Amino acid sequence: MDPVVAVLRFGLLWLLLFLSINLYFLDFRVSWESLIGFQENLGNLTQVPDPGRWTLGLCLLFLSAILKAHWVLPLIQILVTTWFCDRSWKPPTNSSRKRIMQADDSIWSFVQQPDSWVSYHEGRRPRRCPYSCDYDLSDRAYHCSHRSQCLPMYDHFCPWLQSDVYLRTLKQYCFVLAFLPLDGIYSIAVAIYTLTNPEQRLAAPFAASVIFSTSVVLYVGLYNSVPAFHRIVWCNALWPERRGDKWTLVFKVQHGNEWRLHAHKFDKNPYDLGPAANLRQLLGEHWWQWPFFWWSPQRVSRYGNYVDRDLPYADFVSKKYTELVMPDLTSVATDPPRPSPIPGQGPSRRQAARSSASRRTARGAVLKVIRAVAVEISEYCLLLAIGSAASNTLSKNTAAAPDNAPCRSPSLRREQSGTPFVQEHRSCSGKRTVPLA
Repeated sequence: MDPVVAVLRFGLLWLLLFLSINLYFLDFRVSWESLIGFQENLGNLTQVPDPGRWTLGLCLLFLSAILKAHWVLPLIQILVTTWFCDRSWKPPTNSSRKRIMQADDSIWSFVQQPDSWVSYHEGRRPRRCPYSCDYDLSDRAYHCSHRSQCLPMYDHFCPWLQSDVYLRTLKQYCFVLAFLPLDGIYSIAVAIYTLTNPEQRLAAPFAASVIFSTSVVLYVGLYNSVPAFHRIVWCNALWPERRGDKWTLVFKVQHGNEWRLHAHKFDKNPYDLGPAANLRQLLGEHWWQWPFFWWSPQRVSRYGNYVDRDLPYADFVSKKYTELVMPDLTSVATDPPRPSPIPGQGPSRRQAARSSASRRTARGAVLKVIRAVAVEISEYCLLLAIGSAASNTLSKNTAAAPDNAPCRSPSLRREQSGTPFVQEHRSCSGKRTVPLA
């Protein structure tokens, strides 16, 4: 029997043994008792502990707590989520709004030509669980034989953790794969330091136990970490998709009053968005969300609730859908072909001249409209500035002139000079004046 398989059967027991020995020997006996020396100082209060040893003990305790918290707590969340939260998971029932869906590979036997299609039944999916689950499957949902249940983005059942690795536990699983080997390397380093220190010779049996248990954990952890990180993080691929036979997609297209499914089989992973985008899909959209293992990424909360798909696809999938559904828009978006330097191929010179002349005419018309709008806006702004200045000047003059001050208007000057004035008028102060005889 493979030794890895034998160890995996008792994975949780090995992890519990590794954690117990490390907490007792490394954290309590070495960091707390030996370096900090708390119990020795209780009997002699006048003794001052060595600052170097005290600082080293605190640093080792802090580093050990950080490493263990980043794989023990994610492991607990994985167990709780797998065995208690998602025992009755069902695929989303909003398949009528999806335009791109994953299909079973068997549908490709019916659709071998690019222009072939199959009829679409409203509310159904082109995938169905071939096992005991009696319902249609959403994208990247696969069956777990250990629990007899289909799960979204199911990768595999981990016997080391005794839990499923799928959409809601992928981030926590990567935390365990990353920090468990780091904690093992830290444990071996502290154990070797203890064996080489003459003051810690009595702790040699505990150091040997730490090295043995850590070696087993490191062997199994590194045995699974490298391929798992390359598959999940770098390529955004799952274990059931490793052979490439799950990359058949269908595009929902309307022909008159009928909906049809056009199938296409891709030769590369349609879910691979690139290493950087795959990492954001796994850990979170923003970098400050990455250190928090309990912070679910966007695709966990939005699975099945995207606009026209269950999960994001690569750009070549969207391009294929655009070419199939909207050929007119693709022809408009592309530039007209340039004249070919080879005689007899490509558009003629007259066609090229007409095309360039039409483009120049359209460009000139657009520039004329922009110029006219700019002139109108400038004139309007000038009129507003002149009106604002005039109103400010008039308000200042009115506020500065007293009630008994002589008015500067021509009518009032005639009235003050004794010239008879027949019509009634108002002074600058707003009072009605009486014409002189």
